[in-house]
Amino acid sequence: MSIDEIYNRFSKITPQEKLSSFSKNSLKINDNGNKEDGESFASFLKDAVKGVNSLQLEADQKIEDLVLKKKNITPHEAMIALEKADVAFQLMNTVRQRIVQAYQEVMRTQI
Repeated sequence: MSIDEIYNRFSKITPQEKLSSFSKNSLKINDNGNKEDGESFASFLKDAVKGVNSLQLEADQKIEDLVLKKKNITPHEAMIALEKADVAFQLMNTVRQRIVQAYQEVMRTQI
């Protein structure tokens, strides 16, 4: 999943719609108390990490092709792929930090 796909997926949704779509789609629970089919938050994160990895592999391949002159890759194409991978990694790292902060905050909450 690329950054463009993530952006397009969430850019047109208002914050209230994000919350309601998450609770409706990801947390569907049937009458037996079991989770029904729907995209879970964990699977969304796994797909995002796979997307970041694929961007990094693509950037590595373009740099290798540029250096070894295997294909007609311009330095601009290689740098653009590298920057996309860098931005995707920074975004993933920021999301991870926010998730860890939220978890720590929940763990500090006294019952």
